[in-house]
Formats: sequence, structure tokens, C-alpha cells
Amino acid sequence: MNKEILYTMATDESGDLIHIDNAIKGSRYYCPLCKGEFILRKSGKTGKGSKRPHFAHNELTSNCTPEGVLHYSFRKLLISILNKHQSEDKTLAIKWCCSICNSKYSGNILAKVASIKEEYNLIECRPDIALLDEKESVVAVIEIVVTHKPEENVLQYYKMNHIVLIQIDASSEEDLKRIEEKAKNPSTVELCLNSKCIKYGNNKTRRELLTETKMCNACFGLINACTVRTSHVFGILHSTDFNENEIELAKAKGVRFEMRVTDATNENYPQIICWNCKRIRSKFASRRF
Repeated sequence: MNKEILYTMATDESGDLIHIDNAIKGSRYYCPLCKGEFILRKSGKTGKGSKRPHFAHNELTSNCTPEGVLHYSFRKLLISILNKHQSEDKTLAIKWCCSICNSKYSGNILAKVASIKEEYNLIECRPDIALLDEKESVVAVIEIVVTHKPEENVLQYYKMNHIVLIQIDASSEEDLKRIEEKAKNPSTVELCLNSKCIKYGNNKTRRELLTETKMCNACFGLINACTVRTSHVFGILHSTDFNENEIELAKAKGVRFEMRVTDATNENYPQIICWNCKRIRSKFASRRF
């Protein structure tokens, strides 16, 4: 059973967000949403019947809830982390798995981001956080889900406009203590780079076939090899996920393939082999940047 969500974030008299762990008795604190004054409930007692430290409204307003404050606080703190990484030119690596084909990926959430906007007006919707590129186009949005997921019309808007949706679920105030971890492992990322997946093509990606001369692992002779470089919103991926056109183009450039079958899924995939010794060249490992 999920714990009751409590008010654990407040603003101080300077307007800064304060977590309950850092609150001091005798100081004045306010609700981040309705701006009403808070009472500090921090007795230090533990055991049956005692309640976790929290803030409480002096006079509760009808449209203010702990869930709303959790959502607001999470958004503000996440924006602060994103801005800090961007200003220091640091990567913020995220990992995600396609919900359809289970392909796993990683990338830098700030790879193509020039600016970060809170509740940016897209006419159809106002995402919690919008990530814009140098042309001021929204390339990705972050939606923080505490109680309500984005509505279907919003999901369709993102899809039609090739905007990558990153969804981060926040289920308790404990999530406020691990925002960066939650950001690095989002609940959902609507982006798949597997050309065989039905999700592929929903977002703007650029594929380029790269051919090069390599040394054979077995006979040490020179062979032609290739990879596919996929540029996407979170960086660049090198892989051997070839489509039919890329295979034909690679063959025209002297790359030799044999079709193999995976043990796990029984699917066919092209394997590069050596012209000289006919041995299988080791599959390129996917490299993510």
C-alpha cells in the first residue's frame, strides 16, 4: 500500500524551496502553490500513531493538495538540475527501453538542447518542461506524472510534431530526494531507434551508412565493413541495425553479408563476413554517445 503523500516542500521568506529535513523551528514557511502560511510538524517522535515530519496549512485552501505540491516541487528541482548541467556543459545520461520491442538505449538528454522552458505554451498544451534546440524548436518534453498522465490529444500532438515525450512518474515525496536518478531512468521515453519497431519513424532521426576497411579477426586480411550512424535528439548511435536499402548500398560498396538467425528470437539478421576466409566477422558493438 502506498504511503499517504504529505507536504514536505515549502518556500522560505526568500522564496527558496526548502525540504522538511532542512526546516528549522521558529522560521516561517509557505506553501509553494497557494502561498498560504505553513505550520511545521516536526516533533521527532516515532512509533505507532506518529506521523512523518511534514508541513501543514494554517488555513487550507480547497484547490491545494500534497500531490500538487509534489508535482510543483519536482518540476522546479528538475529544472534546476537541467540548467546546472547545461551551464556547466555536462551530459545528463538517460537510459530507456522501448515499450514495444524492448530495445534498450542510452543518450544525453541535453545533447541538442539550447534552452529549457517551464510550462512552455504549445497552444495545444503546456508541458511541464520543454527542451528547445538552437532553432527554438521543441525537440523533447518532460511530463512529470503524480496523478494524471498526459491526455490522448496531447500524446497525439507530440507524435504529429515529432516531439519526444519523456515521462517521469513521481509517486511519493521520497522521489524528491532522488530526482536526478529518476531523470536518468525515466518511466517512459517515446523514442525507438530500431528500424523494425512500429514506434520507429515517430520522431526525427537521420541515418547514415558508414563503410570502412577493417582487418579480419581470423585471417587478418582486409575486408570492407559498415555500420549505421543514427543521429537523434539524445545524440548519436552506431549500430548494425541495417534496413534493406542500406544492405544493398553496402553490397555495392563491397561489403559481404550472410543472413543469420538469432538464438533468442529466431529472427534473421545480416552478418558481415570476410571475402578471403569466409569467416564471420564479429558483430559491431553498438556505441552510444
